[in-house]
Amino acid sequence: MLPAGLSILLLLAIVQPVTAQTRVVGVKVGDWFKYKVSVPYYESTGPFPPTYSPLSLADNETNWIMYNVTGITADVINFTVTYSWKNGTVTTTTYDENVTFSNILLAIGANMKQGDMVRDTFLFFGFYQWPALYLNQSITLNGREINTLRYSIDISGSVYNYTLYWDKATGMRVYYENSGDVLALDMFGQPAYKYTVKWELIESSISGLVIPDLTAPMLLTTIMLAAVPMAMLYRRKKKIPL
Repeated sequence: MLPAGLSILLLLAIVQPVTAQTRVVGVKVGDWFKYKVSVPYYESTGPFPPTYSPLSLADNETNWIMYNVTGITADVINFTVTYSWKNGTVTTTTYDENVTFSNILLAIGANMKQGDMVRDTFLFFGFYQWPALYLNQSITLNGREINTLRYSIDISGSVYNYTLYWDKATGMRVYYENSGDVLALDMFGQPAYKYTVKWELIESSISGLVIPDLTAPMLLTTIMLAAVPMAMLYRRKKKIPL
């Protein structure tokens, strides 16, 4: 079962490619990862979350979400997922993450390097070819190497921006930010909306995995510079004018 943090939109839309290079899992059974999830910005005349969106109630109504590794088979990690809700309840579910082709990019292969493909291209909802994703430059935060990825997509006029960081040694995601300026879906009666959602690792069984505040000016400068070389390379390959 997929966790509540993954919307029905993505459940229906993602189709895994037939072939992909197998990655190495960097975690072990018993490892756990606790995330704080927040929606610092949301603007819409409609309710939260929109039905057709990458958002869910868990993004805004939980104290934390914890992923506990319960099994590993080849490139698939089995998690038990625990949700601590703001209304005082606790719920659990299970989730299987494939590090070769990750649906939510919670985990990627261990010890990947700049230019490695994180996820292959796939057909989104039968009409949009989601681009293949390649790692930007690695950086060092809190004494650990971090793999970075920043990219944007435009789906029929709706723009989505993504920033992701994974611990290099384990492949586990330590930070995720997604913002969007999304047009109305008139056929479904869904108004336009703008949003920002963040996932931040706040605790882990692995020492040193939690990284410091990513909003600090020095860290922001380091992160932005890490994304520049791969962006320039992509432009040269595609012959896109600067």
